[in-house]
Amino acid sequence: MPIDTSTLGTQAPRTMDGRTYPPYLRAFERFDEQLLSQVRGLEEPTLNRLAVEASSPKVRSAVSPWIASAEWRGLIERVDAAEPVGRRRYRLTDRGAAKLAEFS
Repeated sequence: MPIDTSTLGTQAPRTMDGRTYPPYLRAFERFDEQLLSQVRGLEEPTLNRLAVEASSPKVRSAVSPWIASAEWRGLIERVDAAEPVGRRRYRLTDRGAAKLAEFS
C-alpha cells in the first residue's frame, strides 16, 4: 500500500491511488505508545510476536488493526514486501521513532 508521503501528518493520509485513511482505524491510535515501543524492542516484529508481547487481552485484540493504522500513518513499514508468502515483518520508520519520542 504505497502511501502518498505528502499526506502524512494530516487528518486524512492517502494512498498513491487516492484511497483515504479509514476513520474506524482512528480508535487504534491510542495503542501507539505501547505497540511502537514493542516494534522497536523486538528483534523480529511480526503480528504474532506483537500479540504475544501485549500487556493485556485488549491490546492483543488491537494488534492487527493497529498495524493497519500505523502503516497508513507511516509509523511502521513492512520489510518483507518482496515476499508474497510467509510472516510479515515490520520495522519502525523515522516518523514512528519521532512519534515514540513524543511519549518520553
